Amino acid sequence: MADGYLSRRQFVAGGAAVALAGMFGVMTGCTAGGSGAAAGAADPQSGNGGGAGDGSSEPITFVWLPDNSSSDMTSSREAIGAAILAACGRKAELLTTTDYNVAIEAIASGKAQMALLGPEGYVQANKKNSAVQAAFTNSDEDGGLDGACYYSRICVRTEDADAYKSGSGYSIEGIKGGSFSFVSATSTSGFKVPSSGIVEEFDLDSSDVLLEAGGFFSEVLFGNSHVGSVVNLLSGDADAAAFDDVDVDMYLDLVSGEPNSVGAVYQAKADAEAPMDTVRGKQFTIIAVTPVLNSPFCFNEDAISEEDRTKIVDHFCSDAVANDPAIFVDPEDENAKGLFEKDSDKTCFVKTDDAWYEPIRKLGGAA
Repeated sequence: MADGYLSRRQFVAGGAAVALAGMFGVMTGCTAGGSGAAAGAADPQSGNGGGAGDGSSEPITFVWLPDNSSSDMTSSREAIGAAILAACGRKAELLTTTDYNVAIEAIASGKAQMALLGPEGYVQANKKNSAVQAAFTNSDEDGGLDGACYYSRICVRTEDADAYKSGSGYSIEGIKGGSFSFVSATSTSGFKVPSSGIVEEFDLDSSDVLLEAGGFFSEVLFGNSHVGSVVNLLSGDADAAAFDDVDVDMYLDLVSGEPNSVGAVYQAKADAEAPMDTVRGKQFTIIAVTPVLNSPFCFNEDAISEEDRTKIVDHFCSDAVANDPAIFVDPEDENAKGLFEKDSDKTCFVKTDDAWYEPIRKLGGAA
């Protein structure tokens, strides 16, 4: 397969077809941003409950996806909660989850007033309840939206990578008939984008066949988090796997190649924390990669007043938050762990809206 190049600007301009065409080449023009265990219930980290309406003093419930619910992200979640308090004077109840669907249902039902969802999770929540609306996201290195994306990757164990070579690059043709790990059926970068690319490449009728063992794949696994999908791959349970960069790269070292490029090799760190501690030192190679729109912070607008929403958006998009090292961590600090990195002096949160995520709907033929 020929290498291609795709920026976020092209992704929006060309919609789904361009995005899928770029799936099988080296992607440039975007910087990494923030995104996303067994299925389970939500777990409130702090606070006493939700609440809505003008002048409410009840805590704002903020629900987190499984990848952002791990213990090593506690300080990042608490920094977001502190920023909410600073913005509108209301404490934040931080609701962690072990299942994507739990988080989506929480924001759609109004049990949670705020969420940080992946693009596909947002589209699904909005479909369930149009009151769920995207409000802001993390910017590109220039402080805008043109390159505001992270990456969806299809990877194989490095020891097996030669079997997927095609000319001077790599091909996904060899994944057919093998075992494969996705993240969750509601994950953008861990299912929606890679499955759409596979459907396009192999001229399949739909992605449904990818969910059934004994069909396109001999076995289908779900990591229920991006880290879980990496573990499925490196442990040998899956021959190939899909997962993103932003939820796993803190556990990895880049061994060779350019970050988020086809052929790049990553290795699990020697001191990687659970669950990556079981695969320390093991390596994978990227064989396909595509950019994905950065994840939105969103509100259930029926569950929180316009006044509070405005205060929160204005504060999060301020210089004070952009320069808060507890929210935007220093990428040069190996000990710093956070949901977002300060890729440049201009990196910040910027306002967005529902229309910005229209390309994600087009991936599923919903628009």
